[in-house]
Amino acid sequence: MLSLRDALESALVENPDDLAAHYAYADYLQEQGDPRGEFIQVQLALEDPQRSEAERRKLQTRAKELLGENERAWLGTLVYNPGLEYHFVRGWLDTLIVRDVGDDVHRADAELLLYLAPAARLLRKLILEYDDGLVEAVLRNSPSLRNVQVFQLGGSRGAMPSSPLLPELIAKLPRIEELRLFAQGYDAAHLFALSNISSLRILQVYYLNDRYPLEVLADNSALRNLTHLLLHPCSFEEPCIDATGIRAIVHSQHLRNLIHLQLHCSDLGDVGCTEIVTSGILKRLKILDLRHGEITDTGARILADCPDLRRLKLLDIERNALTQTGINMLRRVLGPALRVDNQQTAEELAQRQYLYEEDFA
Repeated sequence: MLSLRDALESALVENPDDLAAHYAYADYLQEQGDPRGEFIQVQLALEDPQRSEAERRKLQTRAKELLGENERAWLGTLVYNPGLEYHFVRGWLDTLIVRDVGDDVHRADAELLLYLAPAARLLRKLILEYDDGLVEAVLRNSPSLRNVQVFQLGGSRGAMPSSPLLPELIAKLPRIEELRLFAQGYDAAHLFALSNISSLRILQVYYLNDRYPLEVLADNSALRNLTHLLLHPCSFEEPCIDATGIRAIVHSQHLRNLIHLQLHCSDLGDVGCTEIVTSGILKRLKILDLRHGEITDTGARILADCPDLRRLKLLDIERNALTQTGINMLRRVLGPALRVDNQQTAEELAQRQYLYEEDFA
């Protein structure tokens, strides 16, 4: 039979937005003489918009005092780890950022945090700037990942960690809403086919150096809530995003909620512009980002002639092959909603230099 504490914690794990359960848990902890009970109550009070500025300052001071007095007990030696950034919400560890500081001791501490810290059971945001076995450690040791809503791997100083166990980790995140991956070495088809990602809204997949199996992603009915799809491969010689994958994405019966579509470093070219127009996806999109490609004035005309193009808030078509003629066609339709500078020269296009370019905004 569960103890009262275990029952309260289990209820919060199941429903972390239940304020009544948070208050009940805080009361229980205070009855046990646990200062984290007061810390929870103070942080809950700070969420009340009716509090005066004077009350808020007093509460913020008290929260800082409680954290300073008890942080070591709640997180152990991890409080001295310069590679960690963390934030508490409602007395629970809400955000954890593990930075790559090149120190094995600090890396071991990061692993221990996910394994040992009871306060991490409601963790909602997890950012790992490197792997080096950390993904495996999280997968193996973390007592609960069910409340993680935001996950990012890589992204620090252009780092592209190799992470073969990444799909297995994502499969353990039933409430994931935002997934940003700057990594390589994993099975993208496995990732794109996961059935547990029905809450996913934002998917950013950068730096894969193999073909993006977008037809698998397009066929996944679990992605019906996806609103942002952001792709930028790490290509060599041949595009990793090809016409077959693009056709699958824009015609997908499941990706009906997309409002931001980014397809970088592809050879979709003018034929791809026709696919975009005929699919009807421009009726739904707000942002279309086709940087680093082979679109010419012909593709610009195809897009400009579509009445739905003017629905866009932004068309980014930089680093393609437009002349001033094509630029003017699009500008007459979109005006300031067009980003079209820095087109490729004929020599750059002949060398397919766009396949090797980094993302820039």
